[in-house]
Amino acid sequence: MKVLIVDGSKQARLDLVEALGELTNVVIQGAVPDVQSALRAVADAKPDVVVTGVVLPDGEGTQLIQRVRELAVAPSIVVIADSGSEEQRERYLAAGADRYVASDIGEVKAAVATLRTPRPRGSIPPEDSHRLLGRLTAGVVHDFNNYLAVLESSLELMLRRPEDAPELWPQVRTVIETMARLNASLLSYARGGGPTPEPLDLAAVVRDAMVIVRRMIPIDVRVTVELADGLRPVMGVRPQLEQVVLNLVINACDAMRGGGQLHVAVRGATPSTVLLEVADTGVGGLTLPPSGLPSTKRVGAGLGLAIVQQVVDHHRGGLRVAPRATGGTLVAVMLPTIGSPS
Repeated sequence: MKVLIVDGSKQARLDLVEALGELTNVVIQGAVPDVQSALRAVADAKPDVVVTGVVLPDGEGTQLIQRVRELAVAPSIVVIADSGSEEQRERYLAAGADRYVASDIGEVKAAVATLRTPRPRGSIPPEDSHRLLGRLTAGVVHDFNNYLAVLESSLELMLRRPEDAPELWPQVRTVIETMARLNASLLSYARGGGPTPEPLDLAAVVRDAMVIVRRMIPIDVRVTVELADGLRPVMGVRPQLEQVVLNLVINACDAMRGGGQLHVAVRGATPSTVLLEVADTGVGGLTLPPSGLPSTKRVGAGLGLAIVQQVVDHHRGGLRVAPRATGGTLVAVMLPTIGSPS
């Protein structure tokens, strides 16, 4: 079994080479310090197992995992934790790791020893698969409830004002189609695979999602939407990006119970990235602690933010949360465009 070691610490690499080299039928193919070196090594040497740390000089472990998982025949991946956080564990398993172990040489050796063959592209890790599927299901159910609320209100309006049915029906159909995409995404995970990314115009995805989301926005919240034209496409999963819009808008509105202003924008950030921004004038704080997992003082925002973080990680993007000088919060999601380095 061929093993590639990835860690930013030279001493850690040496320790792992020595320890894993003691295992029967294990050949150490190399020990590299960063994401880019690891990707080249995986493409050239095609190891059976990659053992990686969490923090690397040019990125983090989730970025390496997601890039490796794009390859036709991907190796198994063992992640060596830098904390005992259950949230971080679930985050790495969701990204595609096969094992997530403590920074103990004995546990690392045991994890590598139990891996025998590479995992097919797009499959769900066998370890903790029920836990991961449960987390995904919780996210889908969370958003299904929001979509059902829109559906219910639209149908009630159609019953009360039949003359408005021609105008309301396209909205109803859009909600149903969105729910169907979300359901198909969950089913693909349940069957051991995953939804297939496709080239997407982020501005168009947000425009369509806002057709649904607008019906969830209180009448005392003023909404402005600014969508740039001609942006480079991103490689993404449409129902997941729709979940991001849904959850960020709902969280913002929940913070403006007494009314306020909501601004949603999509624009180019750099030649190789596009940016989705959701700004509000609400109360309560959102933060990203060092773990990279969102925390909040806003009631009910926890699961929604966790969904957003998971989707952003899956798309090799970045999430930034900052207070606004005029009050409220700005949440920015940055995604790489097709053909850009990530």
